[in-house]
Amino acid sequence: MKNLTKILLVVIVTALFAGCVEDKKTPDQPINLVKMGGQDMVQRLGAGEIAGFIGWEPYPAIAITKGYGKPLMYSGDIWKEHPCCVVAYDQDWYKQTENADEILDRMALVQLKSVEYINNAKESGSPDHDDLINYSMAFGGMTDRAAAEMSLKDVEFVYSPNIPGTETFISKIMDFNIFDSAKWNQSGYVNASDYANNLITDRYVKWALQNREKDLSSLAIKEPVTIRYGYLVNDIHELPFYVGWQKGWFEDVGINITLSEGTPFQNGAFEMQKGFKTNAVDIGSLGLPPVIIHRINSNDFAVDDARVGVISGMNNEGSVIVVAGNITSLADLRGKTVGFPGPGTIQHVLFLMAAEKAGVRVSY
Repeated sequence: MKNLTKILLVVIVTALFAGCVEDKKTPDQPINLVKMGGQDMVQRLGAGEIAGFIGWEPYPAIAITKGYGKPLMYSGDIWKEHPCCVVAYDQDWYKQTENADEILDRMALVQLKSVEYINNAKESGSPDHDDLINYSMAFGGMTDRAAAEMSLKDVEFVYSPNIPGTETFISKIMDFNIFDSAKWNQSGYVNASDYANNLITDRYVKWALQNREKDLSSLAIKEPVTIRYGYLVNDIHELPFYVGWQKGWFEDVGINITLSEGTPFQNGAFEMQKGFKTNAVDIGSLGLPPVIIHRINSNDFAVDDARVGVISGMNNEGSVIVVAGNITSLADLRGKTVGFPGPGTIQHVLFLMAAEKAGVRVSY
């Protein structure tokens, strides 16, 4: 009996010691971010292969409606009304196009018109609501109406560019040491404010606001032009572009849209590196952080080949950290694998911001 008691005591002490050791180890373990595509995130969460992911709509809505996970944190919880996707143009295209300003005026006007349509049609009682859901399902690659409805709820569609928000993003990217320091020095920008004001202009949105009540066909460019447009795969954030395209509003103002080589791009970093940098994209929509980062990091400053300008907003918020049912906080993700679209994406920067606030480390 004494021997049995001793054995039990050893087992209990060993278990307690192991628990203490594990408790001491856990706070030092980082969250392991692994790059993967949106559909892969959803499938791997459903299969229990990852503990969660941070993704753009509609992937969070798809995962949640399928019962694979739950929302842990909306991007608006990380940073309320943060800027997200934007409309940008290639600087080489701009320099080579005589009436580039005319074109960009009208691109901003279609963006404004599309955003107003979507924001009105989001209301369930709107006569355009069913059409909007159909647009969302088609553009977002969804077959489930419930997922389409959910995907629209946490996205704020906008047309105005956000210079203060851009300055904040630039400052955080600096804090996280994402910029290539040598490339930043080559860029010649003095600080975040200098860079943000060089990157963004609101002149085109101002023109759009002045002409918002006019018939689009009355504003058509005299000689129709063709624009090679780039966008991200199944990204509900960029729904205003799709709505304007499907409704023929670009054609009404004399702009023929053709999809650029590589479209739809898997993420904004690819669109910058394989689209704007290679002059495959004239105008496109993508996340603001990839624009900010790759306009520096991917730029050959001898020719300034990755320079783009931002003419309007596309959306605010709209990304979600989705987790398995047993996860209740970011701290629970320590030592676990979390999917993300890749380094330099908006979801990457937002996750780093959330982790910094929660006091947890991240590896990728």
